[in-house]
Amino acid sequence: MLTVFAILFARLVSGFLRLFKRGATTLPGRVALFFKYDILTVLSKRVRVICVTGTNGKTTTCALLEHALKGANRTYFINKSGANMLTGVTAAFVENCSILGRCRTEFAILECDENSLPQISRYLDAEVLAVTNIFRDQLDRYGEISHTLDVIKASAENMSDSLLVINADCPLTNSLSKLENPSLSFGVGADFGEVSLLETRYCPICSAELRYNSRVFSHLGKYSCPRCGFCRGVPEYEARDVELFAGEGSQFTVSANGVSHPCKTSLGGVYNVYNFVCAAAVLGAVGISDVSLLTGFSGAFGRMETFSDNTCRVLLMLVKNPVGFSSCAAYAASLKNVDRVLLALNDNAADGRDVSWIWDSELDSLCSLKCDFYTFGVRADDMTVRLKYNGITVADTLCGEDMSALIHLVKQGGFSVILANYTAMMKLRRALRRTFGGKEFWQ
Repeated sequence: MLTVFAILFARLVSGFLRLFKRGATTLPGRVALFFKYDILTVLSKRVRVICVTGTNGKTTTCALLEHALKGANRTYFINKSGANMLTGVTAAFVENCSILGRCRTEFAILECDENSLPQISRYLDAEVLAVTNIFRDQLDRYGEISHTLDVIKASAENMSDSLLVINADCPLTNSLSKLENPSLSFGVGADFGEVSLLETRYCPICSAELRYNSRVFSHLGKYSCPRCGFCRGVPEYEARDVELFAGEGSQFTVSANGVSHPCKTSLGGVYNVYNFVCAAAVLGAVGISDVSLLTGFSGAFGRMETFSDNTCRVLLMLVKNPVGFSSCAAYAASLKNVDRVLLALNDNAADGRDVSWIWDSELDSLCSLKCDFYTFGVRADDMTVRLKYNGITVADTLCGEDMSALIHLVKQGGFSVILANYTAMMKLRRALRRTFGGKEFWQ
């Protein structure tokens, strides 16, 4: 009876928020939890739960899974808005269950914040827990990467029956294969020789320095420990023969259980190859072997999202940590006919107050672009100084969060590339959607 009462009140709040065109992505969950703290245990019964966590790639991987399940005519729901803490996950369940608390779909695709996963894992048993990677991210909130690994490990132990889908190329996530959970691995069989911005160099099992035969980027690659023998191995799902095309995505072959699947994605950057093969591994884990279901995906909100009209094109990319910023900067540098690059930096609560991560990012690649640079946001001055150390002169520094000046810039025509951290991206996306059209982020 308490469950019914909690759902009714949460639905009432959700309806009120939607009436005023608000996302209703977390508050209904907070209301439901107020009335019944363990309501997730009830709502998650009789549904196949897929949890996706990790530092980078969670939203895109979940969106790829949504695209594939839709193509397979399977029923599902997803916390599409990116509300990935306990309240957001609860709100998604409340929205997609009957008044008696029975879920209406076969699958639940849940993006889960790393720090919130221990809470979430106490109340539901996921069929699959996918871990994309572990990098430094918001040091004032997540701490060092060893802490992130520890909280994900504790969450996996809470869900001891969950199948772990882990990135074999990341020694930190691959160490989760030592847990009692069953596991399945994915990786990228390529050598791009990128050794800059090495996030970790030590074995997570015995702390000896790892040796690498090849690298994809940062600490992702083929490694082995000379002391304890911990190594990358051959993943069950591996992207091979990877070809990256400037501004036009990539093509590769996914090897899965001895079968090769030619694949192509319009999403640029090798990090999106990882997202693709991670999604392929998750699909295989739930009994869907058709990798082609993942093709045709055009991107998640704010992640390689394009807005355009007859005279303007805008590419919006989320950057929130050193590895992500470095990778997106390198991708931006590979694009053709870029007229302007805008870098937006905020330090709101959801971003983390510490913006020192921009100094750990590799931005030399941006120097090859012959275009105008602009900085924007609450910490625009910091970004301007950061670019100065790469020899990049900023045409204008737009401090604050007034979107009108930025929209004026992109409406001048041509191709604009925007790299923005989280709250800056959300505000920019809202302004771009109003200017160029498109769906709300929760739709």
